[in-house]
Amino acid sequence: MNNRILNTIIFFLIINVNCFSQSEYPFYEQLAFNFYKDTILEIYPVERKIIVFKSLNYDSGEEIYYVPSDCLKTKLPNYGKNIEKLEYSKYWMRFEDMRLELDLTNVDKKKFKIRKFNRGNFPKLFVHYPKVYENRIFVIVHEKYQNSGKYYTVELNKAGEIIDWCQSKYETVTLH
Repeated sequence: MNNRILNTIIFFLIINVNCFSQSEYPFYEQLAFNFYKDTILEIYPVERKIIVFKSLNYDSGEEIYYVPSDCLKTKLPNYGKNIEKLEYSKYWMRFEDMRLELDLTNVDKKKFKIRKFNRGNFPKLFVHYPKVYENRIFVIVHEKYQNSGKYYTVELNKAGEIIDWCQSKYETVTLH
């Protein structure tokens, strides 16, 4: 009887072997960060070293829930509606596919300070969770200063190729 159970388990594992295949989607956050460090910083350099966090914290209070798109070539209509977070669970086929940390091995130490957690002085860099709107994928790279910041909206296709990007700025006003 035990052989029968074992054979049944092996049979189902063989049939479902494709469930353990590698993720078919690229790591959009890493692609956006690489574009930021290689291209955007050449155009818009920072005055001081910017703190970047190795770990991606998707539950962070720094998360934004819209896509700053006014500066893109193809704007999003009512950018709060119909924009969803990319559901990674649909393509994380294996535990190893879960990408929760940026690869920071090739960053310029003159431009970046690498930290494990959201601590330290400004400026800080946050790479936000990908957003999806009608097969368009957006990753916002957020350069945060004490009372202001810049959003770099990077648009990618499903293959991970960068289609468009732009910069938008904001300021925080404190009223007393």
